[in-house]
Amino acid sequence: MEDVTRLVSSGDCLKIWDSTSMTVLEQFNPHSATHPVAQVCWSSSNQYLVSASSIGDKLVVSSLKSSPVPVMELGEGKKQTRVSLNSTSQFLVSGGLDNTVNIWDLKTKRLHRSLKDHKEEVTCVSFNGGDSYIASGSTSGEIILHSITTNLSSKPFGHGPNVPIHDLRYSLVKRSLLGTVSDSGSVALWDANTQKELHLFEGAHKAPCSGLAFSPANDLLFITVGLDKKIVCYDTSSKMVFRNKQVESPLTAIDFTPDGAGLVVGSTQGRIYLYDLRNLSAPVKITTAHKTSVTCIRFQNSTSKLKVQLSVLFVQNHSRVSYEVVFFFSFDGCFDLNLAAVESGAEGRGAPLTSVQMDFVRNMIHEALEDFRDTCHRDIINLQVEMVRQFYIQLTEIHGLIEKYSVNDSLIEEIERLREENKRLRANY
Repeated sequence: MEDVTRLVSSGDCLKIWDSTSMTVLEQFNPHSATHPVAQVCWSSSNQYLVSASSIGDKLVVSSLKSSPVPVMELGEGKKQTRVSLNSTSQFLVSGGLDNTVNIWDLKTKRLHRSLKDHKEEVTCVSFNGGDSYIASGSTSGEIILHSITTNLSSKPFGHGPNVPIHDLRYSLVKRSLLGTVSDSGSVALWDANTQKELHLFEGAHKAPCSGLAFSPANDLLFITVGLDKKIVCYDTSSKMVFRNKQVESPLTAIDFTPDGAGLVVGSTQGRIYLYDLRNLSAPVKITTAHKTSVTCIRFQNSTSKLKVQLSVLFVQNHSRVSYEVVFFFSFDGCFDLNLAAVESGAEGRGAPLTSVQMDFVRNMIHEALEDFRDTCHRDIINLQVEMVRQFYIQLTEIHGLIEKYSVNDSLIEEIERLREENKRLRANY
């Protein structure tokens, strides 16, 4: 399963897909079967899913370690319909029909904090990249940022009174950049530090805008979809729309592929469209996914797979056993281990590892991780040094050009001398 990049979609149920072949890996519904699942998100380890339904019956944490099974239920009867996990997956933020934003501690399984800043239904919630702020939007058109550190909330801001905020997301690269979309079809970029509007794409969509996503690979690119059947691509630097794509049905959900090269969108007809960003003229694949509208699409979190072969010579049952250690190092610092024993010179599996052998393998893994971390650190430092060197080379060249082509003191003195000489000659002749 670790070799498969998974995608989860929600609608009449939850479906987990192999994103390459778009085949269903798992299908289940931990909520009331009579109402759609409204939103779903992955844990940082990709071993759990958190979901909420459109009626807010409860929040459900489902384990994916084998077959999907609910392992925790929170907020029963609190009408929470929107969910977002922080980077460590310890805290869950939810919002919903009762106008509140709730923060849950998944370690203690208790409500950590309840925020009552909104006057109307909360339609979207999100942690920022550093887990220090929570952004939330509502049907009243208000966006509010809440500081986890100080427990203080910002003044409400937004697209305008009574313009419902449908979705909001932080940029994955520019941590202070917040994007929002509204039912009016407008799209806005905000500086989350100052709550100032950086740019408003008014009328980007001719119908309610239903979702947005920032590229994980390109800090200049973000894309929105709407019920006007349009995919719209934007450049955050020039603040321009550079591409539009009309599709066959209203669109309701969007996410980038982990490498940033592709795009997945969902529609009101329950279909999922997979696009290659190099060619948006036609989808790479179209899949009928749900009987209802696709309410949410999320790729699993990106992990960097570091595979280490440890050939460990142990004598077990008079055979030589080579152990392959594979671990997945995720960007949040967590890693999962898989040990596969492969015998050489004998048939069948080796005996289970003893505690001494496990400690030996564990120490080798930690040493490999330290080497990996040191290598990355050195590469980053070398890159920074090279960037500084290139900067000073360019700075020296620019100063040379300025001195060469700008007006300098000696040139001004020469001009004044010639001017005086010209006056003297005119006076005498």
